[in-house]
Amino acid sequence: MQDIIAWQQRLRLLLAPPAALTSLAMRARASLYARKILPSWNPPAPAVGVGGINPTARGKVLVSAWLMGWAAAKGITPALLACPRDASPQDMPLSVTADTPAFECGTDAALLARYRPDSVILSDVNPVRAGKSAWAAVSPRIFILHDFYSALSAKRSADLALLNAYDLDKGWNRPFPAGFWREGVRALSRASAFILHIPPDEVPLRAPLAERRLGRFGKPVFTVHPSIWRLRQPDGQVATDLGGEPYLLVTAESNQEMAAKAAQSFLKLPPRLRVVFSDSHRFTQQDQDQIAADAARMRTPHVLATPEAALRLGGVPGRTLWTYDPDVVLGPCLLGGGAFTPWWENAWAGIRQQA
Repeated sequence: MQDIIAWQQRLRLLLAPPAALTSLAMRARASLYARKILPSWNPPAPAVGVGGINPTARGKVLVSAWLMGWAAAKGITPALLACPRDASPQDMPLSVTADTPAFECGTDAALLARYRPDSVILSDVNPVRAGKSAWAAVSPRIFILHDFYSALSAKRSADLALLNAYDLDKGWNRPFPAGFWREGVRALSRASAFILHIPPDEVPLRAPLAERRLGRFGKPVFTVHPSIWRLRQPDGQVATDLGGEPYLLVTAESNQEMAAKAAQSFLKLPPRLRVVFSDSHRFTQQDQDQIAADAARMRTPHVLATPEAALRLGGVPGRTLWTYDPDVVLGPCLLGGGAFTPWWENAWAGIRQQA
């Protein structure tokens, strides 16, 4: 990803015109939906979107998992509709269970099914088709549309827009191909709230820029990050530490800083080496062997992989592979005051009144 960003910076003047065309086309499309020229589905139960204007924005799994847990605690049957961005299911909608391989349903859907194995999760590029299927099967009381921020074919009662630090800075208002955004900045006006995926130590640094960029929309701005609460091996064995022994960290490029800080905070020890792959990388036997060789070279008996990396990695020959179960930490609020949970409770009450 860093290579792509570097080339986008070098060619920014050349890429600006096609990026402007992307923004214009998406604005025209949104206008057609708003004027009902293009049809959209009005779900029979409230729908909440969890996504980003930048498809690479992190934190979506954390927020969707939190919403599913909240719904279950309230006795509200949820159905999550996930866009299989890094997979191509042969039959859609695909019902996702805790045993469904990530390459079939998408990494996000596979992780969410493992975090919430009793929930209805469907993987489909078409949220309308998936939503109608879920309604026929279980009549959910809430739809969670995961990674469908720019998919306007299904109406939502609320949209939680995820942004990362790059989105606020050099990536701000840079639609494809000049950047990673699917749409121009006006599309952010559809958001009910913004959630920044940043570690807690960066909050004071990012707050002024968040206010300058997002204050115009008059919506609250929250933060989200993972906090590790236990380690887990693929066979299910769990642990609360590594006995002070060194470890190697396997992570996606876009998540490496967050993962390294979470691991160091939990284990009180930084990783001896980071092995970084692209977000869409599919691990091979050669990758497993190379990670094992790196671990041997660095004399680390343990390999710690982020949940999405562990899901695709499978194992490391001759080394103990660990991943972690994350706690979702939502907060603090940078704009608007208050914490996320009471804000969401009030928002849900308003949604229910309008239903």
